Amino acid sequence: MPTAQSTSVTEKVQRGKKYQLSVNTYDRTATMIIALLILVGFAVLGLMIVFFADKFKSSVQPIPVVPVEATSANANQGLAAEPDPPGSEEAEELEDPQLEDMLETLTDAVTAKEVLLSDQDLEAEDIAGKGKGLGDARMAGTGNDGVIERVPRWERWKFRFEPKSPSEFAEWLDYNKIEIGVLGRDNLVHYAFDLSKSNKQTRVGEPTKDSRGYTSAADGPMPALTERLAREAGVAKEGNIVLLFYPFEVESILWTLENKYSDGRDVNTIRETVFTVVHDGSQFVFEVVDQRYF
Repeated sequence: MPTAQSTSVTEKVQRGKKYQLSVNTYDRTATMIIALLILVGFAVLGLMIVFFADKFKSSVQPIPVVPVEATSANANQGLAAEPDPPGSEEAEELEDPQLEDMLETLTDAVTAKEVLLSDQDLEAEDIAGKGKGLGDARMAGTGNDGVIERVPRWERWKFRFEPKSPSEFAEWLDYNKIEIGVLGRDNLVHYAFDLSKSNKQTRVGEPTKDSRGYTSAADGPMPALTERLAREAGVAKEGNIVLLFYPFEVESILWTLENKYSDGRDVNTIRETVFTVVHDGSQFVFEVVDQRYF
Protein backbone atom coordinates (compact mmCIF):
# COMPACT_ATOMS: atom_id res chain seq x y z
CA MET A 1 0.00 0.00 0.00
CA PRO A 2 1.62 3.29 -1.16
CA THR A 3 2.28 5.88 1.40
CA ALA A 4 1.44 9.60 1.16
CA GLN A 5 5.10 10.52 0.58
CA SER A 6 5.51 8.17 -2.39
CA THR A 7 2.24 9.47 -3.88
CA SER A 8 3.45 13.08 -3.79
CA VAL A 9 6.74 12.12 -5.49
CA THR A 10 4.85 10.33 -8.28
CA GLU A 11 2.60 13.35 -8.82
CA LYS A 12 5.65 15.67 -9.10
CA VAL A 13 7.29 13.37 -11.68
CA GLN A 14 4.08 13.24 -13.75
CA ARG A 15 3.67 17.00 -13.47
CA GLY A 16 7.30 17.52 -14.67
CA LYS A 17 6.71 15.28 -17.69
CA LYS A 18 3.58 17.17 -18.52
CA TYR A 19 5.29 20.54 -18.66
CA GLN A 20 8.43 19.45 -20.65
CA LEU A 21 9.27 21.48 -23.81
CA SER A 22 8.47 19.79 -27.13
CA VAL A 23 9.38 20.74 -30.76
CA ASN A 24 6.34 21.38 -32.85
CA THR A 25 5.81 22.22 -36.53
CA TYR A 26 6.13 25.96 -35.97
CA ASP A 27 9.54 25.58 -34.39
CA ARG A 28 10.78 23.41 -37.22
CA THR A 29 9.57 25.88 -39.86
CA ALA A 30 11.06 28.87 -38.07
CA THR A 31 14.42 27.11 -37.68
CA MET A 32 14.52 26.22 -41.37
CA ILE A 33 13.68 29.79 -42.41
CA ILE A 34 16.43 31.17 -40.16
CA ALA A 35 18.96 28.69 -41.61
CA LEU A 36 17.97 29.67 -45.15
CA LEU A 37 18.36 33.36 -44.30
CA ILE A 38 21.84 32.69 -42.94
CA LEU A 39 22.81 30.81 -46.12
CA VAL A 40 21.44 33.58 -48.31
CA GLY A 41 23.33 36.15 -46.25
CA PHE A 42 26.61 34.28 -46.71
CA ALA A 43 25.96 33.98 -50.45
CA VAL A 44 25.26 37.71 -50.77
CA LEU A 45 28.40 38.49 -48.75
CA GLY A 46 30.49 36.31 -51.07
CA LEU A 47 29.07 38.00 -54.15
CA MET A 48 29.82 41.41 -52.66
CA ILE A 49 33.41 40.39 -51.99
CA VAL A 50 33.83 39.18 -55.58
CA PHE A 51 32.20 42.34 -56.96
CA PHE A 52 34.33 44.79 -55.01
CA ALA A 53 37.49 42.75 -55.52
CA ASP A 54 36.95 43.02 -59.29
CA LYS A 55 36.51 46.79 -58.97
CA PHE A 56 39.92 47.22 -57.38
CA LYS A 57 41.61 44.96 -59.90
CA SER A 58 43.67 46.91 -62.44
CA SER A 59 42.93 46.12 -66.05
CA VAL A 60 45.78 45.10 -68.33
CA GLN A 61 45.92 47.14 -71.50
CA PRO A 62 46.71 45.17 -74.64
CA ILE A 63 50.02 46.18 -76.13
CA PRO A 64 50.02 46.39 -79.93
CA VAL A 65 52.91 45.16 -81.96
CA VAL A 66 55.48 47.91 -82.44
CA PRO A 67 56.86 47.65 -85.98
CA VAL A 68 60.62 48.12 -86.14
CA GLU A 69 62.13 48.79 -89.53
CA ALA A 70 65.70 47.72 -90.07
CA THR A 71 68.04 50.60 -90.86
CA SER A 72 71.48 50.76 -92.39
CA ALA A 73 74.29 53.23 -92.21
CA ASN A 74 74.60 53.40 -95.99
CA ALA A 75 71.79 54.43 -98.32
CA ASN A 76 70.40 51.76 -100.60
CA GLN A 77 70.82 52.99 -104.20
CA GLY A 78 69.20 51.39 -107.23
CA LEU A 79 71.30 51.31 -110.43
CA ALA A 80 70.04 51.84 -114.00
CA ALA A 81 72.25 49.08 -115.43
CA GLU A 82 74.24 46.19 -114.16
CA PRO A 83 77.94 46.92 -113.64
CA ASP A 84 78.94 43.80 -115.58
CA PRO A 85 77.36 42.68 -118.88
CA PRO A 86 75.83 39.23 -119.13
CA GLY A 87 78.59 36.63 -119.45
CA SER A 88 78.88 33.23 -120.91
CA GLU A 89 77.63 31.66 -117.69
CA GLU A 90 74.16 33.00 -118.49
CA ALA A 91 73.97 31.15 -121.82
CA GLU A 92 73.51 27.47 -122.29
CA GLU A 93 76.61 25.36 -122.24
CA LEU A 94 78.17 24.99 -125.70
CA GLU A 95 80.52 22.22 -126.62
CA ASP A 96 83.04 22.65 -129.42
CA PRO A 97 82.76 19.86 -131.95
CA GLN A 98 85.65 17.47 -132.15
CA LEU A 99 87.91 17.36 -135.25
CA GLU A 100 86.85 13.85 -136.17
CA ASP A 101 83.17 14.80 -136.02
CA MET A 102 83.76 17.85 -138.20
CA LEU A 103 85.58 15.83 -140.91
CA GLU A 104 82.87 13.21 -140.86
CA THR A 105 80.20 15.86 -141.24
CA LEU A 106 81.96 17.51 -144.17
CA THR A 107 82.41 14.15 -145.88
CA ASP A 108 78.73 13.36 -145.51
CA ALA A 109 77.80 16.84 -146.75
CA VAL A 110 79.86 16.50 -149.90
CA THR A 111 78.47 13.07 -150.56
CA ALA A 112 74.84 14.04 -149.94
CA LYS A 113 75.27 17.54 -151.40
CA GLU A 114 73.71 19.16 -148.36
CA VAL A 115 74.88 20.76 -145.21
CA LEU A 116 73.79 19.05 -142.06
CA LEU A 117 73.36 21.29 -139.09
CA SER A 118 72.03 20.22 -135.80
CA ASP A 119 68.90 21.90 -134.56
CA GLN A 120 70.42 21.97 -131.11
CA ASP A 121 73.45 23.87 -132.40
CA LEU A 122 71.19 26.41 -134.12
CA GLU A 123 69.20 27.00 -130.95
CA ALA A 124 72.36 27.32 -128.91
CA GLU A 125 73.77 29.88 -131.38
CA ASP A 126 70.56 31.90 -131.21
CA ILE A 127 70.63 31.90 -127.41
CA ALA A 128 74.29 32.87 -127.23
CA GLY A 129 74.22 35.45 -130.03
CA LYS A 130 70.92 37.21 -129.39
CA GLY A 131 69.99 38.88 -126.15
CA LYS A 132 66.83 40.84 -125.37
CA GLY A 133 67.61 41.64 -121.75
CA LEU A 134 67.95 45.27 -120.72
CA GLY A 135 69.77 44.63 -117.48
CA ASP A 136 68.46 46.25 -114.31
CA ALA A 137 66.45 49.21 -115.60
CA ARG A 138 65.30 50.42 -112.20
CA MET A 139 65.65 54.11 -111.49
CA ALA A 140 68.12 55.24 -108.88
CA GLY A 141 66.60 55.25 -105.39
CA THR A 142 66.60 58.21 -103.09
CA GLY A 143 68.61 56.35 -100.48
CA ASN A 144 67.54 56.41 -96.85
CA ASP A 145 68.31 54.95 -93.47
CA GLY A 146 64.74 53.70 -92.99
CA VAL A 147 62.31 55.14 -90.48
CA ILE A 148 64.23 57.42 -88.14
CA GLU A 149 62.44 59.35 -85.44
CA ARG A 150 63.28 63.03 -85.36
CA VAL A 151 64.01 62.89 -81.64
CA PRO A 152 65.19 59.46 -80.46
CA ARG A 153 63.12 57.83 -77.77
CA TRP A 154 65.87 57.89 -75.19
CA GLU A 155 66.00 61.69 -75.60
CA ARG A 156 62.26 62.22 -76.05
CA TRP A 157 61.00 60.18 -73.10
CA LYS A 158 61.36 61.68 -69.62
CA PHE A 159 60.36 60.23 -66.26
CA ARG A 160 59.08 62.12 -63.25
CA PHE A 161 58.92 59.62 -60.45
CA GLU A 162 59.14 60.79 -56.86
CA PRO A 163 59.28 57.65 -54.72
CA LYS A 164 58.67 57.80 -51.01
CA SER A 165 61.92 56.00 -50.24
CA PRO A 166 64.96 54.53 -52.00
CA SER A 167 63.52 51.06 -51.45
CA GLU A 168 60.37 51.99 -53.39
CA PHE A 169 62.53 53.25 -56.26
CA ALA A 170 64.45 49.97 -56.27
CA GLU A 171 61.17 48.01 -56.25
CA TRP A 172 60.01 50.00 -59.28
CA LEU A 173 63.20 49.14 -61.18
CA ASP A 174 62.93 45.43 -60.37
CA TYR A 175 59.19 45.37 -61.12
CA ASN A 176 59.82 46.61 -64.69
CA LYS A 177 63.09 44.64 -65.04
CA ILE A 178 65.02 47.88 -65.51
CA GLU A 179 68.77 47.61 -65.06
CA ILE A 180 71.23 50.33 -64.08
CA GLY A 181 74.08 50.49 -66.57
CA VAL A 182 77.34 52.37 -66.13
CA LEU A 183 79.41 53.07 -69.23
CA GLY A 184 82.83 52.04 -68.06
CA ARG A 185 86.20 53.41 -69.03
CA ASP A 186 87.00 49.97 -70.45
CA ASN A 187 84.36 50.49 -73.20
CA LEU A 188 82.02 48.00 -71.53
CA VAL A 189 78.69 48.41 -69.78
CA HIS A 190 78.55 47.39 -66.13
CA TYR A 191 74.98 46.39 -65.23
CA ALA A 192 73.30 46.13 -61.83
CA PHE A 193 69.96 44.39 -61.19
CA ASP A 194 67.94 42.86 -58.35
CA LEU A 195 68.33 46.25 -56.73
CA SER A 196 65.58 45.80 -54.14
CA LYS A 197 67.39 42.84 -52.62
CA SER A 198 70.19 42.95 -50.11
CA ASN A 199 72.45 40.93 -52.43
CA LYS A 200 72.46 42.99 -55.63
CA GLN A 201 73.59 41.28 -58.83
CA THR A 202 75.99 42.68 -61.45
CA ARG A 203 77.22 41.69 -64.89
CA VAL A 204 79.31 43.11 -67.74
CA GLY A 205 78.36 43.35 -71.42
CA GLU A 206 79.36 44.97 -74.69
CA PRO A 207 77.39 48.08 -75.73
CA THR A 208 76.96 46.88 -79.32
CA LYS A 209 75.18 43.71 -78.19
CA ASP A 210 72.52 45.53 -76.14
CA SER A 211 69.53 46.46 -78.30
CA ARG A 212 67.27 47.59 -75.45
CA GLY A 213 66.02 51.10 -74.95
CA TYR A 214 67.71 53.30 -72.39
CA THR A 215 67.35 56.72 -70.82
CA SER A 216 69.07 58.85 -68.25
CA ALA A 217 67.51 59.68 -64.88
CA ALA A 218 67.53 63.44 -65.35
CA ASP A 219 64.57 64.76 -63.39
CA GLY A 220 63.59 64.99 -59.73
CA PRO A 221 65.16 62.68 -57.16
CA MET A 222 65.81 59.91 -59.70
CA PRO A 223 69.43 60.85 -60.55
CA ALA A 224 70.53 60.81 -56.90
CA LEU A 225 68.68 57.54 -56.22
CA THR A 226 70.13 55.94 -59.34
CA GLU A 227 73.69 56.88 -58.39
CA ARG A 228 73.08 55.64 -54.86
CA LEU A 229 71.94 52.22 -56.07
CA ALA A 230 74.89 52.08 -58.48
CA ARG A 231 77.28 52.74 -55.60
CA GLU A 232 75.61 50.10 -53.43
CA ALA A 233 75.92 47.58 -56.27
CA GLY A 234 79.59 48.49 -56.78
CA VAL A 235 79.35 49.62 -60.43
CA ALA A 236 79.45 53.40 -59.98
CA LYS A 237 83.26 53.37 -59.79
CA GLU A 238 83.51 52.06 -63.36
CA GLY A 239 82.46 55.33 -65.04
CA ASN A 240 80.57 58.61 -64.84
CA ILE A 241 77.66 57.98 -67.23
CA VAL A 242 74.76 56.14 -65.55
CA LEU A 243 71.80 54.98 -67.65
CA LEU A 244 68.60 53.02 -67.13
CA PHE A 245 68.13 50.11 -69.56
CA TYR A 246 64.51 48.97 -69.90
CA PRO A 247 63.24 45.86 -71.76
CA PHE A 248 61.21 45.88 -74.96
CA GLU A 249 57.97 45.26 -73.03
CA VAL A 250 58.36 48.56 -71.19
CA GLU A 251 59.24 50.32 -74.44
CA SER A 252 56.04 48.98 -76.01
CA ILE A 253 53.96 50.26 -73.08
CA LEU A 254 55.57 53.70 -73.24
CA TRP A 255 55.14 53.90 -77.02
CA THR A 256 51.47 52.91 -76.72
CA LEU A 257 50.78 55.50 -74.01
CA GLU A 258 52.57 58.20 -76.01
CA ASN A 259 50.63 57.39 -79.16
CA LYS A 260 47.33 57.30 -77.25
CA TYR A 261 48.02 60.63 -75.52
CA SER A 262 48.92 62.34 -78.81
CA ASP A 263 45.83 60.83 -80.50
CA GLY A 264 47.85 59.25 -83.29
CA ARG A 265 49.97 62.32 -83.98
CA ASP A 266 53.07 61.93 -86.15
CA VAL A 267 55.90 60.92 -83.84
CA ASN A 268 58.30 63.24 -85.68
CA THR A 269 56.30 66.23 -84.45
CA ILE A 270 56.73 65.28 -80.79
CA ARG A 271 59.58 66.99 -78.99
CA GLU A 272 59.15 65.46 -75.53
CA THR A 273 56.85 63.09 -73.66
CA VAL A 274 56.87 63.14 -69.87
CA PHE A 275 55.78 60.05 -67.96
CA THR A 276 55.02 59.58 -64.30
CA VAL A 277 54.81 56.42 -62.22
CA VAL A 278 51.84 55.62 -59.99
CA HIS A 279 52.32 53.06 -57.24
CA ASP A 280 49.05 51.08 -57.20
CA GLY A 281 49.28 48.42 -54.51
CA SER A 282 51.95 46.00 -55.65
CA GLN A 283 52.01 47.41 -59.19
CA PHE A 284 53.69 50.38 -60.81
CA VAL A 285 51.70 52.02 -63.61
CA PHE A 286 53.03 54.49 -66.20
CA GLU A 287 50.99 57.57 -67.09
CA VAL A 288 51.63 60.47 -69.48
CA VAL A 289 51.47 63.85 -67.74
CA ASP A 290 52.84 66.20 -70.41
CA GLN A 291 53.78 66.30 -74.06
CA ARG A 292 55.54 68.98 -76.10
CA TYR A 293 55.56 69.43 -79.85
CA PHE A 294 57.59 71.21 -82.49
